Amino acid sequence: HQAPAFGEDDYRVCVAAGIIIKGGDLPCPVDANGKFTKDVTDFAGQHVKDADKGICEKLKTEGKLLRKDVYRHSYPFCWRSDTPLIYKAVPSWFVAVEEIKTQLVENNKKTYWVPDFVKEKRFHNWLENARDWNVSRNRYWGTPLPIWQSDDGEETVCIGSIEELEKLTGTAVDDLHRENIDQL
Repeated sequence: HQAPAFGEDDYRVCVAAGIIIKGGDLPCPVDANGKFTKDVTDFAGQHVKDADKGICEKLKTEGKLLRKDVYRHSYPFCWRSDTPLIYKAVPSWFVAVEEIKTQLVENNKKTYWVPDFVKEKRFHNWLENARDWNVSRNRYWGTPLPIWQSDDGEETVCIGSIEELEKLTGTAVDDLHRENIDQL
C-alpha cells in the first residue's frame, strides 16, 4: 500500500506516480488525536493502533486478507514520554527551495569555501538534491513561527517582536511556549 499522508517516502512515490499532486490535499482519515475520522466508517473514533485487529478481521471476513504475519521491526517512540508515534502530514510552512535551486547552485560556485572540497562536493551535492524545506515544527518544545492566520485563511500576520504581539493582542506575553500563545 501507499499512504502519502503518513510517510515522506510514500508521499514522494505517490507524487512521482501522479497519484497525488505536490502541495495538494492529501487523503488523511486520521485526526489530531490518532483516531480514525468518519471517513473510516467501521472504525471511526477508534485509535489507529487499537483498530489493527479489527481491520484484519474485517479484511478476512470480506476475503481481502492475503496474508497476516507478525514482524519484529523498530518503531518510533517519543523519547520524552516513551509512547508510540504516528507519522502524519500536518499543515506546515515551507521555503520553496526547489524553485531557487539553480540560483543556489550558481551562488555556491561564487562562494569561497574553506576547506575548498566542500564547495564542489559536500555542499554542491546537497544543493543539487535540495528539496523544499519545512521551517515549521509541530512540537511542544522549540521556537514557534510568529505567524497567525485567520480561520478562513484570508488574513496572515507575521509578528516581528514580543512588543508587537502584545500591542496587537492587548495581552502581556512573558512565555512564548505554544500553550501560552496559540489562543492569542
